[in-house]
Amino acid sequence: MDRLLGRPESGVVLAALIVYVVFALFAPHFFSARVTSNILLAGATIGIVAVGVATLMIAGQFDLSVGSVYGLSAAIVVLLVNAGVPGWAALPMVMLFGLAVGTINGLLVTRLEIHSLIITLGALMFWRGVLLALTEGFPIRLSAPDPFLSMLDFQWMGIPGPFFWFLGLVVIFAYVLTFTRFGNWLFATGGSPEAARGMGVPSERVQVTAFAITAMLACVAGYVSVARFSSVDPLRGTGMELEAILAVVIGGASLNGGYGSITGAALGVLIIGMIQQGLILMGIPVYWYQAGIGLLLIVAAVVNQSVRKRSIT
Repeated sequence: MDRLLGRPESGVVLAALIVYVVFALFAPHFFSARVTSNILLAGATIGIVAVGVATLMIAGQFDLSVGSVYGLSAAIVVLLVNAGVPGWAALPMVMLFGLAVGTINGLLVTRLEIHSLIITLGALMFWRGVLLALTEGFPIRLSAPDPFLSMLDFQWMGIPGPFFWFLGLVVIFAYVLTFTRFGNWLFATGGSPEAARGMGVPSERVQVTAFAITAMLACVAGYVSVARFSSVDPLRGTGMELEAILAVVIGGASLNGGYGSITGAALGVLIIGMIQQGLILMGIPVYWYQAGIGLLLIVAAVVNQSVRKRSIT
């Protein structure tokens, strides 16, 4: 029992059950297949971003630019497809763009020794400005349906297609963090970069790689959003970075690095989706969502700190 309670996701499992039971009792139609599909669909896009954010936070860093990179990547996909690039070819192109953006962020943080919050806050504003310039402040749409993108927008037994992308990434990254040397390096670097270097871990390279992965997954999420909406507006992704960090913290990750799990982050994403849908079904004004999310973040931080202390002792 002590070992189970010491797991990073132990608190979020209980929280997910409580949230589910509360809305099942008080939110009409919460058990319906349509509501479940909406929860999975809402969580899929933010979940893809949260997988990258969780990886980076375990390594001891933050990226506040993922929302802007997400929106910009969606715009790049629309522009590429409208220019005649097949949808399947646009995916690796935006992934390479994400890898380049993340690598630049990581190099600036590690080489210049400037806090990641400062670097990525600047990147947030820069890439948002680029998105505004590309769209000229107006939504842009696909000029014609793309067969590959249309194929991705499907449902199987009521489960939306984007959720399978999210689920696949959760499985892959959970395996990487648990069973590979790179996963061990991430936890060691997040716990203490100096101690990790003393043991032969290339801490700077690990953090740069984590930045690159985070931005790349933000671009993957942007690509998935185009398959879903066939358009992008200049505000796409605004505030997404905060929701992703919230989901990761709810999932048991430490803000100091070196502690967390991909499974916990996935459950945190689903909790946020349940809260969004539950409040709507209960007829509670949407602006209370922000208040509830803020309170949830504080509670999650307190609970996670207690769980971590318990696991240490």
